[in-house]
Amino acid sequence: MIGRRGQRRIASRALGFTLAEVLVAVAVTSFIGVVVASTLSVGFKAKEVVEVEADLFRELRSGMGRLTREISMAFLSNNYDTSRYRDNQDRPTFFEGRERTIAFTMLGHQRLTRDAKESDQSVVFYKVDRDPDERRMTSLLRCEIPVITEEIKECEAWQTLVSDVSQVTFAYWDNTKDDWVDVWDTRENEYPNKLPDRVRIELMGKDERGKDQKYVTQARINLVTPLGM
Repeated sequence: MIGRRGQRRIASRALGFTLAEVLVAVAVTSFIGVVVASTLSVGFKAKEVVEVEADLFRELRSGMGRLTREISMAFLSNNYDTSRYRDNQDRPTFFEGRERTIAFTMLGHQRLTRDAKESDQSVVFYKVDRDPDERRMTSLLRCEIPVITEEIKECEAWQTLVSDVSQVTFAYWDNTKDDWVDVWDTRENEYPNKLPDRVRIELMGKDERGKDQKYVTQARINLVTPLGM
C-alpha cells in the first residue's frame, strides 16, 4: 500500500517536468533548430549558385550560338558593278577576320521594322571591348549595319552579346596549309575569292565562382566561294 506521502510525490510528478527534463528538452529543440537552419542555409546558397550558373551558361549559349550562326551565313558575291568597284579589294562584300576581331557580310539579317528598305544581307562586327552598360568590365560586343553600302564605315551601335568577357580569339582553317591561321582577309591578295571552311572561337569568360574559364567552339561556313548573284 502507498501512504499519503507517496501519493503526494506521484501527484506532484504528474503535474509537470523537472528542471533537468526541461533543460534537456530545450537543448534537443535548439539542436534540431540549428540543424534545420544550417540545412536551409546550405540549400539557399546552393540554389543561388545554381541560378547564377544557369544564367551564365544561358547567356553564353545564346551569345555563342548567335555568333557561330552568323559566321556560318557569311558570304561573298561576284555580282557587283565592275565600273564602280575595281577588284576584290574594293567590292562591297567581304570577310575580314583578325585574331581579336571579325567583320563580314552575311545572309542572316532580320528586318525589325515594317517596310524597312533592307534585305537579308548585312554587315556584322564582333570584338571585345568596354561594356556600354557597365564600363568597369569588358564584354563581347556585336554591331550590325543593316544595309551593305558602297563605303562601310566604323559601326557605332554596339550591343553586349556576352557580358564579362576578357578576351576572344579567332582562328581560320586554311585547307591549302592544313592548319589554322590568325588572319583571313578577302580584301588582301592571299584570300581574294574564298572564305575559310571553319572559324574557331575561343572565349575567355567567367565561371559561376568568378574565375577565368575558357570556352571553345567552331563555326562552319556554308558558302565558301563567291555567289554569282
